[in-house]
Amino acid sequence: MVNFMTDSLRFPIASIPVKGCKGLTESGQPALETPFFAVRQGDQIHLYRNHCPHLGLPLEWMPDQFLDREGHYIQCATHGALFRIDNGLCVSGPCQGESLEAIPYQQDEKSIIISSRYLTK
Repeated sequence: MVNFMTDSLRFPIASIPVKGCKGLTESGQPALETPFFAVRQGDQIHLYRNHCPHLGLPLEWMPDQFLDREGHYIQCATHGALFRIDNGLCVSGPCQGESLEAIPYQQDEKSIIISSRYLTK
């Protein structure tokens, strides 16, 4: 069991757009190729490692741009693979059937809390 209250990072929920996504960094500063990203759909937040299962490359083409044009899928900028937001499953592209790595987290009323053990892989 992970103790999220020690050795953890907090990210404000308000920084993640309600129907959008946000790359998350240890410093909290915007960056390309963040270690992980969050996708928020209303009250639901999904957190994934920023790593395409096909080539192992980061997914975004510019900071905080992880979704397709319609905002229905997570999209790999390198080869256009599409992943379901709710479970990270690739439904289209060269890695079809594979999944993004979900990152466990806890949540309080203002923050998502990620154990530092998930920051590097």
